Amino acid sequence: MRVVLIWMLTVFLSTFAHAQTLTQRPVSQNPVTAAEMTERLEKSALRTAKSAPKGAARGASVDFTWPADAEEYRKLAKHVLVLVSVVTQDAAELPLRRVYVDANGKQTQLKKLSSHRSGVAEGSVTFSVLGPHREDGFYLAPAEAMMAEGHLQADFAKRRIGFNLYKLPGTPPDFIKADSDPLPAKDARPEMPALKAMLQREYKGFELPESLR
Repeated sequence: MRVVLIWMLTVFLSTFAHAQTLTQRPVSQNPVTAAEMTERLEKSALRTAKSAPKGAARGASVDFTWPADAEEYRKLAKHVLVLVSVVTQDAAELPLRRVYVDANGKQTQLKKLSSHRSGVAEGSVTFSVLGPHREDGFYLAPAEAMMAEGHLQADFAKRRIGFNLYKLPGTPPDFIKADSDPLPAKDARPEMPALKAMLQREYKGFELPESLR
């Protein structure tokens, strides 16, 4: 069974506002490329420009993928792979301090696998509206946390905390729904070959985390 890919665009509506808009897009069955994430950010910036012509402080696009089957779920120790791409006006806001799930009165921090910083193409709407500084990061999230009612959030290195990335719950495949205990065991670690295979299968054109090279 193909891994289900779900993504969400998140933007500050203006530099001075504190409202955010979460816009869900259709499920994709194909691998997500770095170019596609760039395109998502560009579309986000185009929408933001209509409501905030002076630009926004920051924006983000998120993609996450569930294990493809019960065996991969076991090998990943009941984790979900999450990609967070953020763009900001101020380089001092990067790298992200943390990414976490805020649900049911508690916060569950995701395990960071890697992050890669790059510039945004000059002349793009993303550059002019959301900023010139970009970071792409891969994270591992407990399946239980991604199935809870709440939000996937990020704290930036300075100024902005509790930035909403995605409104949970996600929609897991049936074999994960059937798991009566989708919380990873304490200190559970995914099998690195399985994690590498999943990342290379589902995400193209991204730098591999150092631990998987």
